[in-house]
Amino acid sequence: MKAPTLVTKVVNQAATTAATPIAATLVAVLLSLSGCTGQLSKLVADTADTEAVSLPVVEYQPGELNRETLYELIVAEIAGQRKEFDLSLDNYLHQARLTGDPEIAKRATYIAQYLQRNDQLLQASQLWQKADPQNPEPYLVAASLLLRKGDFTEALPLLRKALQHSDKQTLMIISAQADKLTPEENDAYVQLLEEQAGKETDATLLTTLGILYALQGNNEKALQRFDAAIADDASYLEAVLQKAELLRAAGHYRKAIKVLEPQMDADQPDQQLFTLYVQLLFQSKQTKKAVQQALLLVETFPEEPQLTFYTSLLLLENDQVEQSREIMQDLLQRYPDNTTPHYYLGLIEQHDGNNEKAIAHFIKVKDSNNILQAYRRIAALLDHPNNRDRLQGILQDARNNMPEIDIQLYAMEAEWLNLHDFKDAALSMLDEALQQHPNDSSLLYTRAMTLDPQDINLIEKDLRQVLRLEPDNSMALNALGYTLSLYTDRFDEAYELINKALQLSPNDPAILDSMGWVLLKQGKAADAVSFLQQAYDLFPDPEVSAHLIQAYHAAGNQQQALNLLKKEQLKHPDNEYLQEAATSINAPQE
Repeated sequence: MKAPTLVTKVVNQAATTAATPIAATLVAVLLSLSGCTGQLSKLVADTADTEAVSLPVVEYQPGELNRETLYELIVAEIAGQRKEFDLSLDNYLHQARLTGDPEIAKRATYIAQYLQRNDQLLQASQLWQKADPQNPEPYLVAASLLLRKGDFTEALPLLRKALQHSDKQTLMIISAQADKLTPEENDAYVQLLEEQAGKETDATLLTTLGILYALQGNNEKALQRFDAAIADDASYLEAVLQKAELLRAAGHYRKAIKVLEPQMDADQPDQQLFTLYVQLLFQSKQTKKAVQQALLLVETFPEEPQLTFYTSLLLLENDQVEQSREIMQDLLQRYPDNTTPHYYLGLIEQHDGNNEKAIAHFIKVKDSNNILQAYRRIAALLDHPNNRDRLQGILQDARNNMPEIDIQLYAMEAEWLNLHDFKDAALSMLDEALQQHPNDSSLLYTRAMTLDPQDINLIEKDLRQVLRLEPDNSMALNALGYTLSLYTDRFDEAYELINKALQLSPNDPAILDSMGWVLLKQGKAADAVSFLQQAYDLFPDPEVSAHLIQAYHAAGNQQQALNLLKKEQLKHPDNEYLQEAATSINAPQE
């Protein structure tokens, strides 16, 4: 017969020592835990007149109950009933340290798990390991916690003990976290799990090994382990999924399909596997079958709107426009509050040249992921000066109905007006927006970029305000530096601004171009060529190439400058920047 632990001794010990006032009170408390309604405060009051008894100092003996343990555990249980969980956990942890009792440590662990107190959970599980070293559970608890925290090296020795008793949940955690392992940690986990695989055959274990091998790039061993897992348990779908995904990643679409096909014969195929099956059919160019299976997927899971929506997008991506349209329209009928399908129906109508129908759909979009893009689409569809009043009316209605995005809509309208040569209207729009949002950096930046170059003081004022709000805004730093280099002779100041922007965004072609331009202005042509060449390689825009042409010429590479000028003029024959560059280097007229 198993010996009673301290937790089970509490009631017995309290009953046998009930002759003392303290014990009598504790018995009453225990009875209240079993259903009596008396309150602890009342019980303590009932003993107030009892003569105090001098008690000896408590000595803790392993496995033996004493009055302090008895008292703290009862208080912990009462605290738990009253939802004072911190007190309950503290008491159990305290007694687990003092008594070394496995059941007390176990209960402390469970309470810490319930409260999601990771630090105390680790302490409790360690006390439990010490108290009951042959029990795999506390090792699993600690290992799982460390795995979730990413402490893979620290978790490894705990898993070595825990996996003596196979635990699928912990293996699943390893699988989920496997991509975060260092190569050295991955090797160590492979070694550990291979040792375990030599002792038992388990689909979860074998699949986890396959995932680890795949992350090592050892696809051959990964496939072997996935095959072994499927042979051990053909119903373990994770192994099937992982094998198919590995084959897909290697471009073996038809082989991956063959892995999945046996699962498609089930009365209710797994949703994730079915979705992968449809994807693979499209990837392997089996379009007719893919469309058929995509429609069957939607039919099989009619109450899964996200899956239905995804399938519609998959059809659209593969040029199955009519089937996608039908599914989107059906989603709108079934879920009218979900406006996302309107965005994609708008794209379909725009693709078909039905601009008015497209605009009607875009206006109805309300979901945060697509709403701004929908209005940008409207602005693009109304890309003519004659549409000014209509576009402004649409954007005004949108601002009235959705004030949470009014800043972006103001900026969008101003950019459209400026693009169509309504500069004064654009600036008035931005002034109106900044009256409502005086410290919005995006509006200030947009206004600075909209102002005429002769308004250099106003441009600088807006950009300086942006930098006061956002000192590390690389776009504003670059814009101010480039503006100063173009319209003033404050080249050293411009250089400092651009240099800071470049430190923040070292691979931005616009900033590389600005750096090359300001160096050219400072008379450092060779250095300028280096930066401008980088900018041109990343973004061969006519303005960038015009700067590079002038830098080549200034550095003494006249023929290179002429060659690049001719090449760019063939692509952009009437570009103003190239015309300025040709004049600057005195290129011969043809």
